[in-house]
Amino acid sequence: MAEPTSSESQGSDDESLHARAHIDSSADVLDSTDGSPSTADSGDATLAAAASPLGDDWGKRIWRNVGFVVFLLAAAAVAAGFLFKTDYVALVPGAARDTEPLINVEGTEAFPSDGELLFTTVRLRTNPSLWEHLWISFDDDSELVPAELILGDRSADENREANLAMMADSQDVATAVALEQLGYDTIRSNGVLILEIVDGASAVGVLEEGDVIRSIDGEPILAATELVTFLTDKVPGDEIEIEVQPVGTNERETRTVTLGPREDDPDRAFLGVGPIDQVEFLEPDVPFDVEIESGAVGGPSAGLAFTLAILDELTPGELTGGVDIAVTGTMNFDGSVGSVGGVEQKAAAVRELGIKYFIVPTALGEERLERVRERGGPDVEIVAVANIDEALAFLETIGGDVQALEDFSPTGA
Repeated sequence: MAEPTSSESQGSDDESLHARAHIDSSADVLDSTDGSPSTADSGDATLAAAASPLGDDWGKRIWRNVGFVVFLLAAAAVAAGFLFKTDYVALVPGAARDTEPLINVEGTEAFPSDGELLFTTVRLRTNPSLWEHLWISFDDDSELVPAELILGDRSADENREANLAMMADSQDVATAVALEQLGYDTIRSNGVLILEIVDGASAVGVLEEGDVIRSIDGEPILAATELVTFLTDKVPGDEIEIEVQPVGTNERETRTVTLGPREDDPDRAFLGVGPIDQVEFLEPDVPFDVEIESGAVGGPSAGLAFTLAILDELTPGELTGGVDIAVTGTMNFDGSVGSVGGVEQKAAAVRELGIKYFIVPTALGEERLERVRERGGPDVEIVAVANIDEALAFLETIGGDVQALEDFSPTGA
């Protein structure tokens, strides 16, 4: 029966109830076979009335228990998602740090600048949880990479120590290249150090990581760029004689390698090594000291930024033209700029910081450069350079005082 909506409807319902009560009473009398009122129906009704409250309460308790179990299962699933670690490393946008406060010059005049040369970083989240993995997978500015591609056979702590060592080496190279730009003789390359051997490449089983290539087919190979140039003229199937200094020795051996094809270009020869210049540091008579303190930041990708910052610190004027410029890329002894990882994430950080220019290595390749431009967005100008000279040429186009480097007069050189 619907609830009454007015006093009038309430009155008519009362009359209706009274009439039905009279008819039901008569029905009881008629249902009796001996003329007395039947008690069976009234007894059943009494039992049903007594059983109904118990049944409702029992059903409610069942549903409460079911709901509690479902809640516990859901809570356990959420907790398991946080506890379960995936075998990935997440590359997440990091920061951009001004290099000038990290460089200390003693023994000569230093020239602070208004414009900042910032080296960029990327944050590594090792073995993110299942829920972090899902969250990061929806972030266009972040990337998930199988852990073995980042860590190899090292633990996270060992990888951190290796990155700190690479940072220290990159600072030495950056300082040496900067001093070379200013007229000092600081470095000499005398071979090509093999950092890695590519799985399945022709070098496997013939060369080893740590070997130093001294010559190929009798032609001295003193820098990584010379190795690349030499292989440019070769085709798959060519045999070459490589003179190497095996790792940990002063001996020299000649080994024969049959070149294979590049995976991305089968018509080009591929040796399958990761090379870097094997150099010796000279000790020029420099009447001042340059030190870099990068703290807990690791990796070699700040090399170019440090080289430019040292040049800016040692010469008058504004090398950046007074504007802030973000930089990434390794610095090699021959002045070339090497490729680095996480540049897409670094571009996202540069975008968020509102920095207009971002100098990156040409060695990234056009496909990656396009992704970097996408992450940087329309307000960030991506400037790709192959070497220190191209970086300085760009700075000159935006008003940088590059002439001050040419006017620098090295003393004691």
